[in-house]
Amino acid sequence: MVIKPNFGKWLAVDTLDSLNKYILITMEEPWKIIENRITNKPTYLEFNYDMSLDSLEKFYNSFEPFITDDYAIVGMGGGTACDSAKFLAWKFKEEFNFNLELYLMPSIISVDAFLCSAIAVRIDNKVKYIGESNPKDIIIDFDLIREAPEFLNRAGVSDTISITSALGDWLIAKDEIDEKFDQSVFNRAKSIANNLVDSRNEIRDVTEKGIQALVDGFYKEVLLCEGWGNARPEEGSEHFLAYCLESITHDHYIHGNLIGMNILISLYLQEEYAQFSSDDIMQFLDDIKLNFTPKHQGISYTHLKSALAQVKNYVVDENLLYSLYNLPTLIMDNEKIQDIIKFVKTF
Repeated sequence: MVIKPNFGKWLAVDTLDSLNKYILITMEEPWKIIENRITNKPTYLEFNYDMSLDSLEKFYNSFEPFITDDYAIVGMGGGTACDSAKFLAWKFKEEFNFNLELYLMPSIISVDAFLCSAIAVRIDNKVKYIGESNPKDIIIDFDLIREAPEFLNRAGVSDTISITSALGDWLIAKDEIDEKFDQSVFNRAKSIANNLVDSRNEIRDVTEKGIQALVDGFYKEVLLCEGWGNARPEEGSEHFLAYCLESITHDHYIHGNLIGMNILISLYLQEEYAQFSSDDIMQFLDDIKLNFTPKHQGISYTHLKSALAQVKNYVVDENLLYSLYNLPTLIMDNEKIQDIIKFVKTF
């Protein structure tokens, strides 16, 4: 269930001070910002950076003997903190039927984890979605978020602006395998992307209006996808290439920066199916100062070439949604890969 976030100045402080017993799962950076501002300290303060399922199970087991049904769970930070909190709330519901109040407080708007019901975990170094969370409240604290580095907040745009390439993949799937299609859902997704493009200056400057635009984009996108039944309107080849690259390097990248680069590659390869111009979206990413080039991300062209060479097999092996990388007419030979690399070097 997607709930609409609440916005305010230092709203995280007010919320934490209103709780009784609570577990706070956070990160060092937001905790340093919030620690001296709250009078009601957490009963348990935890930092978690490992989203592997085995690690999360151990994390849960460390709490299991001590937690009663009158606790609240708070996730404050990025996607890892929010998903860790979601996992704990879900496990206590599954194991003890505890309906622990769950509060999610993103300290950066870098991914949409704080809005998604499913919990993103890693199994064998691959992202999988399990469980379901139902937060009591989602807090968007303007002051807390603006304390984070601006480049991390700007990166949040990519998990919604990925609509621009995902829609081309949807049309490919419609034509190639007669996949279920809905023009109204398609149009709504396109409108969400256009609204973000129109808010580029506010997003670049991470103003309150910019934060609101990013969160509203996330909210509408998540609501749309959960209503549709899967992530088809916003996730496609741009994410699949990212997963493939991560499976090769086992490195962790700033998600939004990597997706931004891959959106441009997808739009370039989609040709007549592309619903947005790669030039226009590149200009948008430049305008908001997104660090999407391989150099900015520490991605070698050797690794990028390997991912491009393997991605067609990867999407089949992982049974991912049909996209341009399933097209029989897309031959990822050395000549094609060199052509893509030449395009990437124009960024």
